[in-house]
Amino acid sequence: MLGLRWPLGVGGAVTLVVVLLGGLVLPAGPAAAQGEPGGSVRISTDHWAYEYIARLRRRGYLTALNPLVQPYRAADVARAIAQIDPDTVRGPAAEWIRLLASEFGWRTRRSEPSSVRWGAAATAGLRGSTSRRLDPLRPTGNSDSWPRGQVGAWFETGPIAVETRLLGDRYLAEDPDGLQPGQRRGARTDHAYVAADFSVASVELGRLSRNWSAVGDHGLMVSDVPTPYPQLGFDVRAWRFVLRSFLGELETLDGHKRYLSAHRLDYERPRLVLSFGESLLYAPDAGGFFLRYLNPAEFLFFDHGNQPEDQTPNLTLDLQGWGRVGNVVLAAEVLLDDFDISPLFAGGDPAPPRYAFNVRASWVPRAAPVELVAEYEQVSSYAYRTSRPSLDRYTYLGRGIGENYADYDRLTLGVEYATPIRGLWVRPGTTRLRAGEGDLRVPFPTSVDEFYQSPWLFLGVRESTTRVGLAGRYQPVRFAWFAWDLGYNWIQNRNHVQGATENLFSAAAQLGVRIDFPLRRGS
Repeated sequence: MLGLRWPLGVGGAVTLVVVLLGGLVLPAGPAAAQGEPGGSVRISTDHWAYEYIARLRRRGYLTALNPLVQPYRAADVARAIAQIDPDTVRGPAAEWIRLLASEFGWRTRRSEPSSVRWGAAATAGLRGSTSRRLDPLRPTGNSDSWPRGQVGAWFETGPIAVETRLLGDRYLAEDPDGLQPGQRRGARTDHAYVAADFSVASVELGRLSRNWSAVGDHGLMVSDVPTPYPQLGFDVRAWRFVLRSFLGELETLDGHKRYLSAHRLDYERPRLVLSFGESLLYAPDAGGFFLRYLNPAEFLFFDHGNQPEDQTPNLTLDLQGWGRVGNVVLAAEVLLDDFDISPLFAGGDPAPPRYAFNVRASWVPRAAPVELVAEYEQVSSYAYRTSRPSLDRYTYLGRGIGENYADYDRLTLGVEYATPIRGLWVRPGTTRLRAGEGDLRVPFPTSVDEFYQSPWLFLGVRESTTRVGLAGRYQPVRFAWFAWDLGYNWIQNRNHVQGATENLFSAAAQLGVRIDFPLRRGS
């Protein structure tokens, strides 16, 4: 009898996946020779291009790109941009298309898909804040600034893409919400992987950040909040459907190695994207990761608790949708962490549900320089953790794998305006944040009765913050930019102390410059 559990080394797993995908795509070889893309580097989620891709996508351009999944492949972005003539586009979108074309346009001019392509890049920057956090909505501590630098190289040939990057970031050592990931000699591997891309499937092995949400929002199930962790992933494309899966290796806690498995099935159309996903964070008693959790055809919702019980699993389900109707763009995500359908404790009363959801609406006329945005997000008091917090907490090195906080709701209203000044846009707006004391880094109550009698939202004393601010970005060229978010916060029950108030100016900013080798000119 063949078991469903198979402790497997990473090398053996990637070999198996490449063989399986190779078998899938070999019949598609002739199609690939007729213009299907070869191997392509992934655009890291901290790249400036995502700001402009997101604005263009909301305006109905770049329809081949899924607005709810990052990172993108550079070749996919290049082909999407090449399909648009900026001279036929009205409004600020023409400027954004030209800026992206200056970054990626050279890729569409290569003659042979199998030719060798390579490059290197160095980035230097400085980030600063009036508090110890880069998020001015949640200030804590004194002001400071943190230098940041990256250097890396990439290589593409045939279906293969390889990239490696070193990151030196002083903020990682001082982040009040995360643990120091270690930077030997002042740097750490940040964006390093090997990928194979075929006509209907791709596979990748290495460190990279993923964000399964709209650009600018953190995915509730998978986000780029944590530092990149080792992972093995693949996707398979058929008609309008894309199946994406990856298995990530997290840090060891209490002598247990922890892993994250995540899958999503997307239905993609130019004006509509729907997705169903699931993830499982687990810590086996012995051995490595389990092959069954890399299998996207196995429904973990039904099977993850079956015998033998040799791991401590934490399962989440996720639904996402994105659509454009006329000038209105709607996006939503709902995460189900745990619902007590059959109560066993506390006299049969259900436990507080663990969930998160986000709803965003934008009014985006295609040619107008103005965009109106309204967004609401809520994360329940006990989301992203279980009664075994040392193993099941949904974090990597202290930072949320999904959202970075729990037990809050947030309402944001804003206006994005592309000014007549080239490369300058501003976003005035207001935000209302209400937060309880149930952060995802706080352990569960030791008393079962206390847990079952807790509210769904806002444990303890609720802190409330109202912020009026002005964010913006100035980037007239692709190799230099400056971004900021400044405003004033009115805080009630500061630090969850009843009656304590504090009003303060809170701001964060970043400056970045980059140089590529070899130097290229856009079309």
